[in-house]
Amino acid sequence: MKKTLLVVILLAVSVIGHAQRVDSYSIPCNSLNLQVCDALPITTAVGIGVGLGWALGAGMAAALTGGQATVNAPEFKGWTPCFSVGYEHHFADTRWSLGPEAGYWHYGLQSDESYTHLHLMGIAAAGKFFYKPAGVCKLYGGVSLGAGAFISGGEVSPLPIFQINPIGMRLGGDKAAFVAELGVGYKGIMQLGVNLAL
Repeated sequence: MKKTLLVVILLAVSVIGHAQRVDSYSIPCNSLNLQVCDALPITTAVGIGVGLGWALGAGMAAALTGGQATVNAPEFKGWTPCFSVGYEHHFADTRWSLGPEAGYWHYGLQSDESYTHLHLMGIAAAGKFFYKPAGVCKLYGGVSLGAGAFISGGEVSPLPIFQINPIGMRLGGDKAAFVAELGVGYKGIMQLGVNLAL
């Protein structure tokens, strides 16, 4: 019984090892990433900033007019998730991928005078390292660094952007796969999308 069990375990290890060697090159050399991201850190930061700005403005107006002025708080009118598109080049026989990506996010506020649109647009260099490059489910981590701009009412405010995803998953074949990533940065905490071979 022990010999049979040992043979079965050795066969299983051999088959799994062979499958991983065969599949280790199934990451497409050139691919397109399309993602929808929650953008929660940006949305939260903007919400806090707008709230503090309104509170300070209302306090100053009341102080200047002896407590007689009323300043209406701006009304939150919604936000879009961050949309991201990127090109990825996987270096053959390695665990590394590199390529550019671009992202877009929108936030809306309604005040007494007008409707304010706040946009964030960014472009970054993105790199990935595959912890587990073999199999149908490939695990990786990634970092993106680049430049972005907040655009509101014709005013452009440049700023650096980053995204750090310590864990990501590519689930699928070499032509198309579902991707999910967890991290922090301009795209948010969770990103979901597809990776399509070119």
